Amino acid sequence: MSTGLVDNWLNLDTFGAIYPFVGTEGLLTILGLVFWFGWHVWQHKKESAEFEADLENIKKQGGPGKILDKEASREVSDSVGG
Repeated sequence: MSTGLVDNWLNLDTFGAIYPFVGTEGLLTILGLVFWFGWHVWQHKKESAEFEADLENIKKQGGPGKILDKEASREVSDSVGG
């Protein structure tokens, strides 16, 4: 019974690579790096857009100081029970 291209496992030193897609390591590495870099660029653009939207929302609510004052007063009223 054959399990692939190898019929005799006695001379292991004569075999080359026997895993799938032999010879494509360089191409797959380059594709992986391009995908990885592209994902980081896409993620940076997406997070920057979300950050800008959050900043606009804060500006519409009166700035960070006003929002923090509201949060602080809400936290005090929650802890006091009022």
